[in-house]
Amino acid sequence: MESGTLETRLRGGMESLTASERRVATALLADYPFAGLATVAELAERTAVSVPTVLRLTTKLGFSGYGEFQRSLIGELKEGYHSPITLRETHGGVGPVQGFLPRLADVTLGAVVETANALPEAEFEKVCELIGDTRRSVFLIGGRMSHMMASLLYRHLRQIRRRVYLVPETHEDWPEYLLRMSKRDVLLVFDYRRYQPDLERLARRAAKDRGAQVVAFTDKWLSPVCRHAAHILPAAVEVGTPWDTFLSIMLVIEAIINRVSEYDWDATKQRIEDWDALRTEPPGQDTDEGKTTT
Repeated sequence: MESGTLETRLRGGMESLTASERRVATALLADYPFAGLATVAELAERTAVSVPTVLRLTTKLGFSGYGEFQRSLIGELKEGYHSPITLRETHGGVGPVQGFLPRLADVTLGAVVETANALPEAEFEKVCELIGDTRRSVFLIGGRMSHMMASLLYRHLRQIRRRVYLVPETHEDWPEYLLRMSKRDVLLVFDYRRYQPDLERLARRAAKDRGAQVVAFTDKWLSPVCRHAAHILPAAVEVGTPWDTFLSIMLVIEAIINRVSEYDWDATKQRIEDWDALRTEPPGQDTDEGKTTT
């Protein structure tokens, strides 16, 4: 349990914990990351375990003590909200112009490969099953920059299946879409550092009030949206430049598009053919009469 963020390490190591340690881990995950900011005595009292039990858990997480555990947690919190300015000051400039593009390509491809290797296959497959279930409506939204990622997936999905909706960025429009959601439906939320508090509120409303299943597309520091998510698909976005990469996110999107389209290829093929027949119809052409309208 010594790699990845604290949250992913907690989730991935549950089976190796004792019953008392799992109780602490569950409490940490239920109110992540804030539960971990309490004192060791407060956390032990809240979960009805002994202080040594909490300390054993932090040891299994790879820390020498509770203080180191909290320092790591605080570091993750800070890193998740780094701006391009902070990243520029941390990593330095982009380096010499000569060879810049190949260097950037190397680290970016590394992030893509890391995402492909680290993404849990079972979690990915479950998300694809949800999206591919045509009995469900699918809603998508993203943040300031990641909304274009939500839009990219939306534009492909609407050619594969019906009842796919891109939720506008404008808050005033959100009630209409929330009122459309039911327990059978899915909300895909794209949120990467620096996270948007409004997306967390929307996810909470969708999950708690409407019963929809929320899927969080995020980075390794995990957006607050994850508190309300049934499924989480993290991507590696850090490439040592002031601007995080979107290519690893696009890999996940393209993988979903291809996987979902194969669930019922005959239906997908028919919908694309029908879509293209309408899309390519010449403007002003009345296909029933074979005449050009005036």
